[in-house]
Amino acid sequence: MKKKEKRVGQLRYALKQVWDADPLLLIFTLFKNSIEQIFYVFFFVYLTKYIFNCIENNIEYRKLVTFLIFACLGHVCVHFICGWYETYRKIKMPEVYRYIFHRVMDISDTIKLSDYESPEFYDKYARALDRCAESSIDLAIQTGVYIGNVGATIMSLVIIVTVDPVLLIFMIIPMVVSLYFGKKNGKCNYDREKDITRDKRTADYVKRVYYEKKCAAEIRLFDINSIMLDKQQKAVERMGEISLKYRMRSALYSFIMKGSYSILAGIAAYIYVAFRVKYGHVSELSSYVAMISAMAFSTDQLKHAVENRIFLNNESKLFKNLQEFLEAERVPEDAKPDVGEIKSIELKDVSFTYPGSEKSTVNNISLTWNKGEKLAIVGYNGAGKTTLIKLIMGLYPVTSGQILVNGKNINDIDLDAYRKRFGTVFQDLQVFAMPLVTNVLMRKPKDENDYELAKKALKDAQFDVDHPGLIKGLDTIVSREFDEEGFIPSGGQAQKIAIARVFAMQPDMAILDEPSSALDPLAEYNMYNNMMRLSKGRGVIFISHRLSSARMADRIYMMKNGSVVEHGTHEQLMEAKEHYYEMFMLQAENYQDSLPEEMLKGAEAFYA
Repeated sequence: MKKKEKRVGQLRYALKQVWDADPLLLIFTLFKNSIEQIFYVFFFVYLTKYIFNCIENNIEYRKLVTFLIFACLGHVCVHFICGWYETYRKIKMPEVYRYIFHRVMDISDTIKLSDYESPEFYDKYARALDRCAESSIDLAIQTGVYIGNVGATIMSLVIIVTVDPVLLIFMIIPMVVSLYFGKKNGKCNYDREKDITRDKRTADYVKRVYYEKKCAAEIRLFDINSIMLDKQQKAVERMGEISLKYRMRSALYSFIMKGSYSILAGIAAYIYVAFRVKYGHVSELSSYVAMISAMAFSTDQLKHAVENRIFLNNESKLFKNLQEFLEAERVPEDAKPDVGEIKSIELKDVSFTYPGSEKSTVNNISLTWNKGEKLAIVGYNGAGKTTLIKLIMGLYPVTSGQILVNGKNINDIDLDAYRKRFGTVFQDLQVFAMPLVTNVLMRKPKDENDYELAKKALKDAQFDVDHPGLIKGLDTIVSREFDEEGFIPSGGQAQKIAIARVFAMQPDMAILDEPSSALDPLAEYNMYNNMMRLSKGRGVIFISHRLSSARMADRIYMMKNGSVVEHGTHEQLMEAKEHYYEMFMLQAENYQDSLPEEMLKGAEAFYA
């Protein structure tokens, strides 16, 4: 009983999504699909019986014709309603899709980054997105059809009972059989969908790799075709094996269900009707003749009622993923205060371990970052620098220790408001297939002042705003995926666009995670110079492999294996002649050996 109530609740929730998006569409959908089925009972069952009775009892021809005219007009009206509904549904479907999809996307912003470390989360997320607007409207349609099927079946059975109650036996038995095996079939289909989710995602991933531009070079340079195709083939084979196991079982259930209809509601019922007509001395022969078509129609309606009930049960279970995902938005949470302007951030013995990992990525780090201070975090790859930054921004919860913002624990403040006070550039930065001005502002420009703001930010980031590739100026789309006149940025240009976002935002604190990896040393020097000049009075943390830029920082933190192994000013760390000194001198030698004369002059100025 509880399971049934749960499924009804899930179905009700699915229908509510359509109601919230467009109430009239839900009402129209339920009405059209139910009244259509019920009217067919009148047109194909009662009308057939009425015609035969009129003929047998010599009813006046004019009365029969009049009745038929009204019946046909009703049929035309039903078809008119159906046509109107199809037009209305096609117009309103984008709105329903937009409403539900926007809800999913809004909640996606609240997902913790740590969730993305779990394959199980990805499986559940994929199933949730699969149950989006299409499933909601499908459930609404099939609910209406199911109501109509049930109503039509009841009405046709009532008509049949008035002729011969024995005919009910041939309908009830296959209905019970269908409901029992239909339930098993529904569970079988649900389990199959659940079990193939991981392999389905794998196959989709391989497909995505082949059409994404960022993967094109590696595919052509390295022999990974065989690896990727093997990965997809194995995923498809596993899906086939899993599906075969469930489909064989499903086929058996379907065979039993359809067999019960064919044998009992079909052949046996027709034999009984023929027997009654020949040997039963029935008073109204026409009624039994009409019941042959009535039985066929009733059987068809009953079969569809059972199939739709199975569909609704199955889809309601699958919709549970989307319901759980959307309901996360409604989890009550105490309102937390906005920390306001960030004046200080303090880490006390902070450690962090990724979910599922046995080794910690960040170990017992303590540091203080005050507004106006420029900090550099340096170290080799895998030292934990980027993870540390994400902890500071509250993107991951610390495993142990605490982070204080203006003296308050980061867990006790409004994290959304807190994060909006940061300007960030990550090493895996993204530019989007949107106008350049939108890529910089990360919102639609409101007026000419916004264009000037974006233009100045790009210039401060050393981006050439007069580049010939910007055919439409700042309105040029940063991609050619959807616009042949789009602009395809190089790696360095993409980084400059991302850096311009920070300049345009003018945040309390700026975090730059390898923002200059695609820039040459002189461009890097100029970029950092501009950043320090324009960020006067603001806090800045930057991560860089090139230690030359670290000289601009007020304090430098050297990380190794997740720990801070030394910290201080550039001069202090050089005097200590430990990790930082060793790394700095090695890079300085490489610069001396590899830079051309004009860059060496810039480097000399840099080191002066």
